[in-house]
Amino acid sequence: MKKQFLSSFILAGFLANSQTLNADYANVSNQVSQNNIITYLQEFESLGVKTTGSNANNNAYNWLKNKYLSFGFAEADIAKDSFNYNGQTTSNIIVTKTGSKFPNIYIIVCGHYDTITGTGTNDNGSGVSVILEVARLLKNIPTEYSIKFI
Repeated sequence: MKKQFLSSFILAGFLANSQTLNADYANVSNQVSQNNIITYLQEFESLGVKTTGSNANNNAYNWLKNKYLSFGFAEADIAKDSFNYNGQTTSNIIVTKTGSKFPNIYIIVCGHYDTITGTGTNDNGSGVSVILEVARLLKNIPTEYSIKFI
């Protein structure tokens, strides 16, 4: 009996300090579209081998940016983080969804969109596709914490 009470007490304390329940979150998982994920993956593959600094890599950046804009993110939500790697210039895309309660605390959802020898179906087109779907689904859901899709 004491053990059950202690477990309940610890759980209640944990829940009291966690993010407030948002009913919208409960519905999000039911809205995941396998069709969207497959379409994103096929579009990603069609961009070709996306080696650092290549035209295909730059096209992938632009494709990603246009996807986020189509989900309703504003230009101001999107930052381009350019850097040099092995003598080539490339960029990270950083999309920020600002939280309502903790705007300076971030949840990071990230992957990479460059490829080395192939079109990147598994490495990392599958990750890119899921990140896009999560961003689409969470765009209009209020979040207490900010989210960075990178």
